Amino acid sequence: MIDGFFETPTARMPLKTERLSMGKWLKNILGLVILALLLWYLAKHWGQLKMLLKLGSKQLVGIYCLWFLAALVSARVVQHLLMALRIETSFWDMVWLQNATSLLNYAPMKFGTLFRANYLKRHYGLAYTHFATFFMYLTFLMTATAAVAGLIVLLVIFGLKGHENRFLAVVFAIMIICSILFLLVPLPVPKGQRWLSTVVRNFLSGRGQISQAKKTVFAIVALLAVNLLLTAVKLAVIYRSVGVKIHPGGYLILGALDFVVLLIGLTPGALGIRELVLSLAATVFGIPLQVGVLAVMIDRAIAISYTFAVGGICAIWFWHKSPADFKEQQSNSLA
Repeated sequence: MIDGFFETPTARMPLKTERLSMGKWLKNILGLVILALLLWYLAKHWGQLKMLLKLGSKQLVGIYCLWFLAALVSARVVQHLLMALRIETSFWDMVWLQNATSLLNYAPMKFGTLFRANYLKRHYGLAYTHFATFFMYLTFLMTATAAVAGLIVLLVIFGLKGHENRFLAVVFAIMIICSILFLLVPLPVPKGQRWLSTVVRNFLSGRGQISQAKKTVFAIVALLAVNLLLTAVKLAVIYRSVGVKIHPGGYLILGALDFVVLLIGLTPGALGIRELVLSLAATVFGIPLQVGVLAVMIDRAIAISYTFAVGGICAIWFWHKSPADFKEQQSNSLA
């Protein structure tokens, strides 16, 4: 799923339609409905769950620190990828942009992604076509990294015994195949002038440019692996706070699923979808469903508080620095 701007050689093409807009609003509603059902399920079991909750201030501070470290790593990933496109950026500017984007993506129509595209164009000269390449390449690379790590851990530590394990293996394998298809496999270059042909043609051109910078790609994969590890540690702290202990490899697999679900982005911030997937996946490791729901709800609450606090500060800073970055994008086309 790609959000951003795309240009033709002659003019910018409007991709927003009433049907797409309605579809996005339906996805927002879907996420809220799923979240409401999970909260209702949690309330039904609250009597037995409240005794398990032992999340102290030290654990909270640790989780917030992990979120900040993940933002730093993500900013470095963005900086490296833009370097492959011959765009030099400020690291701390990318840190502020990463946090602001995370907050704004909770708004309908992936407002944060649009803001990032507009900001990089206005301040660093990154064309919308190159932003599309950047966004698509990063999405596929992150998906591949998470899926490969999840599949390796699953096969080495847990094996393929049971339908649940085999199902997870199939999911990871499909993600790997799809990602490799778009990242590495030579694809025919379309010659048409329709917007889809233009998008694919620009992506393939940019993909070749990025792939030539092999050291940069390896550095990005290493940074993505670090972020996956930070996600696994964060989940481990939360699950242990509700009295659950599983094999460390289980947290890595949950972290890999977290990556994949967030990148698919069916709802803003994968709201509702992420909670449902991780709660069900946790049962594979012997965690009761209600405990899994409690853990992911705690994680979501912490994520939202961090995003609105730190992301809010960053967004306000951008607003004071250059309010035109917010106003100009409202007239641009959406995907």
